Amino acid sequence: MRDSWESELFLGHSDSCDQEAEVLGLDWDEYADVAVRVQLLDRWLYEDSPDAPAILTDLRTDQQDTGVTPEALTKNGLFRVIAPQSRMRREPRDYRVLTVPEAASIVERALLDWGGTPSQRVVLLAADLRETIISEGQEAVLVTVADPVTNTVMEDETHVVVSGMAWAAPVIRISVVPRPEGGELLDPACSFAACSSGVRLTPEEHGLAEARLRAICAGTVLAALLECDGRAAFKVGWQAHGIDPGHHCDLVTVRAWWETTAWHDQYYDDHIDVYYDYGAGDWGGRHAHLFPGPEQLDDEFDGDAPGQHCLVLGDPAEPTTDIWVVGDGMRPLDTTTFLAEIEALRRAGRDQTTAGQLVDFLLDELLTRPLERVGGPEHRMVVWADADGTGTFWRTDEEIDVYDDARRLLVVGPSEALYIVFRGEMGA
Repeated sequence: MRDSWESELFLGHSDSCDQEAEVLGLDWDEYADVAVRVQLLDRWLYEDSPDAPAILTDLRTDQQDTGVTPEALTKNGLFRVIAPQSRMRREPRDYRVLTVPEAASIVERALLDWGGTPSQRVVLLAADLRETIISEGQEAVLVTVADPVTNTVMEDETHVVVSGMAWAAPVIRISVVPRPEGGELLDPACSFAACSSGVRLTPEEHGLAEARLRAICAGTVLAALLECDGRAAFKVGWQAHGIDPGHHCDLVTVRAWWETTAWHDQYYDDHIDVYYDYGAGDWGGRHAHLFPGPEQLDDEFDGDAPGQHCLVLGDPAEPTTDIWVVGDGMRPLDTTTFLAEIEALRRAGRDQTTAGQLVDFLLDELLTRPLERVGGPEHRMVVWADADGTGTFWRTDEEIDVYDDARRLLVVGPSEALYIVFRGEMGA
């Protein structure tokens, strides 16, 4: 079985691209810290002003003690393609050794001092990126580059390479450059995964793919701010559902569609598998007692797959118990209860972290913007969640419960469906 924490399964990358990508196969939490912040910053900068610079990154995982000479930096591929959509290429010419805090501050200044007025969300996330680089990097260099076509040294660009991040001594490049013009509509997951070239999308496909990647990135940053260690993260699915117009509120129709989705079959990976494979080693390992038995799922559980009850979308007419437990199905939530819970999550996130308003901006990307797209301003959507009787699904009292079992959220609108799993630490 493939580990559902591999990066390609977070990105949905393998659904459309068969290229060899640098980061695929890595555990999501082994490399994503810098990349997800860079992705969000780049989009937020552009929304502040189309004249704002771009911030881009690339990761090489197979570089062991290759050094940071211009020759080594060229060989390892970090500067092969700076901006995949526009095919921007650069050639390393020289470098200057920095401390990691110096490198992190240089990146932050390049983001904030370009001449415009950065928004508060950019300022907050740029500071968080600086702290992330400082906490995870070991060595850093500032690289001078040239355009290989014109041989011109690019004085207005900032390229920092940091090694020894949170992984087995790879190197990561962080670049702040004038925003490239034009370019192809490539799958943003391909760009994120550092493919040699990317899958081309239609404008409609690209808009959905970019919105989904932004939600994934925001959830990953939010999980870090909540100090979710181990395997905790927000795992996001988002797709056009294909349900006939006007039938997205029909329970029979949605249930039939739900059974055809890949999400329907991921319960084992998202709720069960982690119980015994995180540190357990085998079924007899030290965490094997965490694996839920048949009585915790339902009578159809056979030891190899979960029973069917946990996969059923609840009927609004059915009574619900107060506390959701592993093995229960998703429960319907009326729109008012659901939106009230989103605001409660917002308050809990602010109180639970030192990030303040950055939590608001991240929840906007993870939930508010997706909900506006899926359900429109009128909130034409139906909602199911692994929710307690009060409507809470990632929250206990006034806190987001990072230690709880994984809980699901499904939102179905007129044309698209959003599916998010918050996988608690679950034995980590």
